[in-house]
Amino acid sequence: MEDDHSIFNVIAASVNIMQDRMTKQRLAGDPPDLLISPRLAQIGLLEFNRAAEVIEEGRQAMAFMIPL
Repeated sequence: MEDDHSIFNVIAASVNIMQDRMTKQRLAGDPPDLLISPRLAQIGLLEFNRAAEVIEEGRQAMAFMIPL
């Protein structure tokens, strides 16, 4: 079982918080014409082995925003 409070997980969470704030600031200053936001909170920073899940989630988010 993985320790949710390991130093790596704490650093990764800190980076995610910083990235989220920077993204929100940037979007407020220069909003996009269209914003696609796939739900990826369950995917870890280094879980490259889950790329297929991420791609599928992106496809689903696109289909939701721009139905064919």
